[in-house]
Amino acid sequence: MTITDSNIEIQIVHKIPESISLELIKEAVLMAYKKSNRTYDFNISVNVRIVGINEGAEINRKFKHKDGPTNVLAFVGEPDRENNLGIDAPSIGDIVVCYPVVEKESDEMKKDVEQHFVHMIIHGFLHLMGYDHQDDQEEHEMNGLTNKILRSVIS
Repeated sequence: MTITDSNIEIQIVHKIPESISLELIKEAVLMAYKKSNRTYDFNISVNVRIVGINEGAEINRKFKHKDGPTNVLAFVGEPDRENNLGIDAPSIGDIVVCYPVVEKESDEMKKDVEQHFVHMIIHGFLHLMGYDHQDDQEEHEMNGLTNKILRSVIS
């Protein structure tokens, strides 16, 4: 089974440039799923929320116990449990992107903001798929996969 673009909910509560379209966000999620080499045997869904500084800081403080906003947060859902309850296309979780942080980082790194934004979407989605970067080996694997997916989306 899979994730389809109709199972990707996008909530935009902070202004983003027109160059970051809903289609681009969905393409990043779909490509990350396809190339993650991890699948579910049932349909899944995901929520992507794009926030500003205040909401980003509030979420980071409330759930991660850290002051200030960060670029991306991923909150893993319980798709297996939801599937067992009969929920159609259970959620693998939520990705929260703080656009002003991504924009600032892009400026500092002299990177294209759209590319960095897509990078954050992919990074967050891979966390939902079970990838992490707690040690050097995991970080190497996750970064390599992220860059491979990014090249497929931004071409």
